[in-house]
Amino acid sequence: MDQTIERSGNFATRVDVNGSFNEVDSAVVSLTKPASSAAEQYRVLYHRLERLRALRPLKTVAFTSALSGEGKTITAVNLALAAAAANPDRKVLLVDCDLRRPKVHEYLGLRAQPGLTEVLRGEAEVGQAVRRFASTRLAVLPAGSAAEDAADLLHSSRTRHLLSLCAEHFDEIYLDAPPCLPFADANILSTQCQGVVMVVKAGATSSRRVAQALANLGDAPVLGCVLNGVDVAELAYR
Repeated sequence: MDQTIERSGNFATRVDVNGSFNEVDSAVVSLTKPASSAAEQYRVLYHRLERLRALRPLKTVAFTSALSGEGKTITAVNLALAAAAANPDRKVLLVDCDLRRPKVHEYLGLRAQPGLTEVLRGEAEVGQAVRRFASTRLAVLPAGSAAEDAADLLHSSRTRHLLSLCAEHFDEIYLDAPPCLPFADANILSTQCQGVVMVVKAGATSSRRVAQALANLGDAPVLGCVLNGVDVAELAYR
């Protein structure tokens, strides 16, 4: 695994031939509507993380939510793209760690496999799974095939080794983790991150659920919450 991650660290020449801007979901506003108020909010979020990086190590950040459907994946995707655009000299990696309902590849129009599942099972090498998305500076490791034993895979020593190696070869790493109330996966991943961001859907998730989700994360380094689903038209500068 060490040699393959070494090769994939030089991801600038690795392009997913099936990934193009024409296949990107319209919700990926960092690409489809970069001048929009919504895209600007992802840039604001990124620079808030940058301020935290000035105070503490913050290389690997996970995004989770209390329940499914709150927008954690699209938040992670847009934030990672904003990060790659803001710092061309940095190597930025987005990892889809939601092995139960992988969505990153769908938003970006990428091949689903091979991905994280195949790497962790020894069915593929990291160099085969990590790829650069189209003409951006973003490297992506999709989840691969859905896994019923997701918690066991994420809790394995192979996952810890993989994330450790990624941290050696990438400057910023963003993980899309499963929701933390139904599954233990986010809690497992939080022990391997320097920060966790909780995504909350406006008008949908009760404060009680959010409190339960935060309690489930225990001593995880929670950085804060992102309120998703707000009408960004109200934020427009006129």
